Amino acid sequence: MRSLLQSCSGSETGRSLDAALMVDRGGGRSVLRRQQIGYPLHITRGFYLDAVRPDLLTLYIQSASGGLYAGDRINLDIGVGADAAFHMTTQAATVVHDGRNNGAIQSQRVTVEQGGFCALTSDPHVLFPGADLTLETAAVVAHDAVLCLADGFAVHDPKAQERPFGRFESRLTVSRPDGRLLLRDLGAIDGEELRKGALGRMTASANLLLIAPSGGLPAAEELERAVDCDGALSGCSLAPNGAGLVLRVLAPDGGALARALDVAFHIAANAALGVPLTRRRK
Repeated sequence: MRSLLQSCSGSETGRSLDAALMVDRGGGRSVLRRQQIGYPLHITRGFYLDAVRPDLLTLYIQSASGGLYAGDRINLDIGVGADAAFHMTTQAATVVHDGRNNGAIQSQRVTVEQGGFCALTSDPHVLFPGADLTLETAAVVAHDAVLCLADGFAVHDPKAQERPFGRFESRLTVSRPDGRLLLRDLGAIDGEELRKGALGRMTASANLLLIAPSGGLPAAEELERAVDCDGALSGCSLAPNGAGLVLRVLAPDGGALARALDVAFHIAANAALGVPLTRRRK
């Protein structure tokens, strides 16, 4: 592993990181062929948690700096080779601090080759007062590959004064290797909008996207029934161009949202892989 130099953590400039994880199939299982990770990110050693899918590599990605700060620019390239199986998740929710007029941007570029399985399921980002976060994902998925993406946010004011976050924005593009666009999903919300009731009484929101062949999709009604617990509300619909499913989730708080996303991930993975996966300990 090549570690990058630590950058200044001052609010004027933030931290910049270009990181990469490349997973291939070898020796009967999926292995991390290349990793380039530096501060403020850290990854654990690889785990093989699933007796029913012993080839599936699971990694936990962690923040070593207490969250995301003003001016942070985090870029991550993820490649999953042909017939490889990879799941990356976070160890816990990630705190997003005051953007100070220079918000944080977290970008990822994802490639899933033929027969590959890639699941990227983050715990909700916790938006502190003034937080300004943009999530950008550009994915290229082979026609018989699977991509499962889950991310979202919850709000929290440590002083319990209902101070709003600044802005949360999500930009997602998925295409085929030949360049054909499957879908583009854009969304944004300001803290003042949420405080004025844009999400009703809910303070947490997330999306789960499953790109998979038609035979590897769960029933939309099954997803909704399972996720609508602990006060969460969901809606599931077909993705454009027959690409898969999109699940939208609202929840009263970050804990309920995290539990809902965990349930949704396991249902989606079961349908795509044909076997139930072990619960990921956090």
